[in-house]
Amino acid sequence: MIENTTYIKCRPSQVVNLKHFFVVLIMTPLLLIHGETIHQMIPGEFIPDNLEIHLCRLPVYLFAGTLLNLGYHLLKIRCTGYEVDAEELHHTTGILYRKHGYIELYRLKDFQIDRPLIYRFFGLGNLVVYTSDKTTPVFRLKAIKKPEEVYTILRGLTELNRKEKHVFEVD
Repeated sequence: MIENTTYIKCRPSQVVNLKHFFVVLIMTPLLLIHGETIHQMIPGEFIPDNLEIHLCRLPVYLFAGTLLNLGYHLLKIRCTGYEVDAEELHHTTGILYRKHGYIELYRLKDFQIDRPLIYRFFGLGNLVVYTSDKTTPVFRLKAIKKPEEVYTILRGLTELNRKEKHVFEVD
């Protein structure tokens, strides 16, 4: 086994953000509602003029908010990465504040593959890894391509690491 070899390098798919795309699609028709239509629906005698102007612009504000939310979630997934080398599983998250986590491969105990229907359409799946690590007892590799292949590689590397370090699992 070569020490500096990266066996797996992947990141979650943007399919995770499908619900946020749908919210933007639902909010888009609100932009078509003109300020004049909203102005007619607002009882003018009870609301001050400066507030009425902002109420007429409410669809634009809501749409801008949903676009910002979508942008945040797209960037959050884009800034997440998983990497497996000969001895560790590395995971990196964060947009402004980067967080790097490491799990020793010999600590990996069990695996589970979840493939929701929408993920199966795109050939994706979640790989859930159960570990003996105190800080990360359950780790999820979300929406990755070919989770079965990733599982096979991780399983083989885990067994190799256990043999090299003479670590045995005791229940």
